[in-house]
Amino acid sequence: MVARHTSVDAKSKSTVVDMKGHLLGRVCSIVAKKLQNGEKVTLVRCEETNISGSHIRNKLKKLDIMKKRTLTNPKKGPFSVRSPSDMITRVLHGMITKNERNHAKRGKLAMKRLKCYDGVPASIEKTKRMLCPAALRTLRLAQGRDYCRLGRLSHELGWKQQAVVANLEEQRKIRGAKYFESKKAYLQLWDQCKAAASKEHPEQAALLAQYGY
Repeated sequence: MVARHTSVDAKSKSTVVDMKGHLLGRVCSIVAKKLQNGEKVTLVRCEETNISGSHIRNKLKKLDIMKKRTLTNPKKGPFSVRSPSDMITRVLHGMITKNERNHAKRGKLAMKRLKCYDGVPASIEKTKRMLCPAALRTLRLAQGRDYCRLGRLSHELGWKQQAVVANLEEQRKIRGAKYFESKKAYLQLWDQCKAAASKEHPEQAALLAQYGY
């Protein structure tokens, strides 16, 4: 009797992307491909994402979508999301093909590998955050073109946590500044100790310098 093969998930890469200053469609297309390739992606500061086009134009488009209801029973939807993180999740859901996200295991697992946050949670405060140069507004949007911020758009459409997220972000930046100053002082002390040790033991220092230390 032949034993049945069972698949085991490989240890996937994990990437944290800072969404500030990125164009929504461009960055989501890159993230969607990474998710389908088996990588785990965490998006932070979703409220700072940019959308091309003026604020009023994007707001009118979103309001038009939010008015749609099932005529016979509005409880059946369609349902509109209001927070920036949920909006980005919705965009990524649409970028994964319909067949995969509804019927295939690959699409459902891809969405499970995604995490979106408004602001930066404390658990990943000190994790290195990446950028996508191919999706940055300053590089990809022509100078003088209109754009809007997703956080403001969400706030005017009914998102109620803008002030809370802004307050938490201020506290995080204060903590980050203190951590940076302490790290800078530690590195300065390390350089002084290293210089003193090299002066005291020049032969060992010369030997270590050959190997890049």
